[in-house]
Amino acid sequence: MPSNDPTTVEKYFFRIPGSDTCLRIGGGARFEYVGAQVPNKSLDPSGFLARARITIDSRTATDWGLLRAYFRTDIGRQSGNTYFGSPAFTGGAYAFGFGGGTGSPGEFPGFGGQDTSGGRLLTLVSVSAAFVQFGGLVAGRLPSFFDAYQGDDNFFDLTESDTLTQALSFTLPFGNGFSTTLSIEDPRERQQNPIAGFTPGPIGPFPGGIGGINPVSPVPGFSSVYPFAASPFAAPALAPEGIIYTQRESIPDVVGALRVEQGWGTAQLSGAYHRIETSGSTVLNLNPANGGGVVANPLVPTVAGGYGTVHGNAYAFLGAVKINLPMIAAADHLWLQAAYSKGNLSYMNSGFPTRYTGTNLSLGDAIFSTYDAVVGPSGKATLTPAFSALAVYVHYWTPTIRQGLFGGLEHVSYAGSIKAAAGFAAGAACPDCVGTALVGGVPYNPYSPYYTGGTEYNVGTNLIWSPVRDLDIGAELFYVRNQLAHQEYDINRGSGKLIKAEDALFYRLRVDRSF
Repeated sequence: MPSNDPTTVEKYFFRIPGSDTCLRIGGGARFEYVGAQVPNKSLDPSGFLARARITIDSRTATDWGLLRAYFRTDIGRQSGNTYFGSPAFTGGAYAFGFGGGTGSPGEFPGFGGQDTSGGRLLTLVSVSAAFVQFGGLVAGRLPSFFDAYQGDDNFFDLTESDTLTQALSFTLPFGNGFSTTLSIEDPRERQQNPIAGFTPGPIGPFPGGIGGINPVSPVPGFSSVYPFAASPFAAPALAPEGIIYTQRESIPDVVGALRVEQGWGTAQLSGAYHRIETSGSTVLNLNPANGGGVVANPLVPTVAGGYGTVHGNAYAFLGAVKINLPMIAAADHLWLQAAYSKGNLSYMNSGFPTRYTGTNLSLGDAIFSTYDAVVGPSGKATLTPAFSALAVYVHYWTPTIRQGLFGGLEHVSYAGSIKAAAGFAAGAACPDCVGTALVGGVPYNPYSPYYTGGTEYNVGTNLIWSPVRDLDIGAELFYVRNQLAHQEYDINRGSGKLIKAEDALFYRLRVDRSF
């Protein structure tokens, strides 16, 4: 949240004539270029971004404390790859497509001559802040109070929670730099990863009760056919092979934080509660059954209209510390942070590389599944546990040249029963694929790419030159490695190829001016 430092008002605000309100109008402009060396050849290896920002900050002193209203909007033009990924902009932006052919809701009229497949040329509009502050009460759109490190010292997102949300919060200061915050926040902003589900069957000639997808025709084991990853509602669209588990917004997230800020630095402990609940497990066009018709899912409760629900109680914890290091250089500092979540991966990592798919961490060779929960053969939701950690050090070589060194990791794991069900699903999908064997008379494949789990590692560095105030010219190099829990099919190279790790290298140039 923008600073409340009273000296800022004295320096940069002006008083509205005839009013006791002070106002500051600001903004900025940014250019970025991103290059990527990734296994996925369907994506562009480079991309451009131009962004404009406008901010308005009004403050009034009252007998009750500071009364403040703050607004910030970003408008940008983006092309090429999708690795810009800042939750404060592209992750929370409304995208207007400019494509040829028939348009769709939200698109401007198309015109030819440009490759716009997959939204590769977009105009983005984002309200990245809009809140009212009255003393310790803050209400509106702003960064989640769960978050600590928010990517200020690097360009690409590390393994941190960095989420804009709608919140109603109250902060109580204790003195000596200590404060505590209770915040009620919008759960929809945290539904960045889907809930997945199995179709238990029986369907057609395949056995049931094992959690298999059981498609009508066997498909190559390396094909990414289940679950279908993309969804605008943070839920996998499994039709026609299965059921749709769409998350719904039932009750707000509850966030608590304890924070201290003193001369040596800052520290924060956070906790969050998040409700997992589907808006309906709708059975859609399941595969033909023997004798005709389709087979419904007997393990999902139903009501009139075909809707049922599954639910769970997710939670997360975070600890972070920022240590100032003036003994090395005047503005040097070190960030250390760790987080654990169960049932909502965004509290562990909300940024890199994308969102709203079931394969957020995939780089192109492997399927690195990212699901908040999985509805297994029992029909109940099994929450996904995960943890992350990061370290960021910033050193000022001179007052105008600084360098960041940073690294992070995150680990996602799935229950043994879920992994077993995925193996049976892969075996049923392709009995003749490499590795498929009979287990209890049922095809099973240990190389299923779904619900593998694993660890992502990333490390990088940047160098930034600030020749004048509020102007940054910099470059960043970023390396990512996915280490999977077991071998799986290589979806990039095809049938019979196995993989257990994948790598990618990214680089980014930035010119940023704020005022």
